Amino acid sequence: MQDKPLTGKNIAIMVANGFDEIEFVEPQKKLLGAGATVKAVSRANGLVNGWYDGSWGHFFPVDADLADTLAVDYDGLVVPGGVRGVEKLAEDPHGQRIVKAFLRAGMPVALIGDAVSLLVTVEDAKGRTVTSSADAREALEAAGASWEETASVTEGNLVTANGSEGIADLVQSFSELVAAYDSEVTEAA
Repeated sequence: MQDKPLTGKNIAIMVANGFDEIEFVEPQKKLLGAGATVKAVSRANGLVNGWYDGSWGHFFPVDADLADTLAVDYDGLVVPGGVRGVEKLAEDPHGQRIVKAFLRAGMPVALIGDAVSLLVTVEDAKGRTVTSSADAREALEAAGASWEETASVTEGNLVTANGSEGIADLVQSFSELVAAYDSEVTEAA
């Protein structure tokens, strides 16, 4: 069981068309390897399109619609970066609701690169210590976050990464949080 510490844990990876493929695939592989059940949740119908190396990438199956997604059904949330995808999630009331619910319930949340800017969108950046893509830094600092120039930052049950460089550290810290998190009954979403 030690080599599969996340067996029995359900992780949601929230994406929209234009998400950064590497920031999706790498955490997904590592979480699956640790025994987690990983579900892609999105407003995209059936398939969601990634962004890879400056152009549209592969399509990935969507396991659940954001409109039907509740934090209480999962043990953790991962949101990959990618400006196009993050902008769509920031505009989507269900995307906002899900991020707020996980944060409010103190559940493990991993935000990568541009996705850290969702803290500004849901008005939960003030007083937090984070890292993110360079593009998201200004908005985060303007919203009251303390920004660190490092690959990954863990603060409570929130893990942030600067992009693909910080994924390994982010997934390690996030996995430890998920393994330790006891999904007690919450009024999350």
